[in-house]
Amino acid sequence: MPFAATFLFGLGLWLFSEIFVFGLVSAAIGLGGAILATLLTSLLGAVLLRRLGRTARQELKAVLKGGVVRLAPGALESGVLAALGGVLLVLPGFLSDCVGLALLAPALRRLSTPAPMPADKPDVIDLSPQDWQRIEERDRN
Repeated sequence: MPFAATFLFGLGLWLFSEIFVFGLVSAAIGLGGAILATLLTSLLGAVLLRRLGRTARQELKAVLKGGVVRLAPGALESGVLAALGGVLLVLPGFLSDCVGLALLAPALRRLSTPAPMPADKPDVIDLSPQDWQRIEERDRN
């Protein structure tokens, strides 16, 4: 199946699922409650995206002023996942809200990034590039 057809089929399936789940939620808590919940999650997503944008803007200003910004391992990936979660919260629909909230959970974001190697491990020696040299295989013995 061509990419465009697959994409349109997936988009249609997603929209149908969102409408179906909205119907289930509105049957459970009422139409007013479902609309209010949708508006509140959209507002939460907008606030989150604004906060993430402010943080990114501050980091960019620091870099442009000549400062060095050091990111923790996986910080960029975690920020992108949080931004995607915010975008999914802004979109109307409870399925996208569930996925967006899951992406905002720090535990889930940590699963996608590898754990850093502990520096206090006895078999790990951290050297700068000036402190080591390559030894050819024939010179090892």
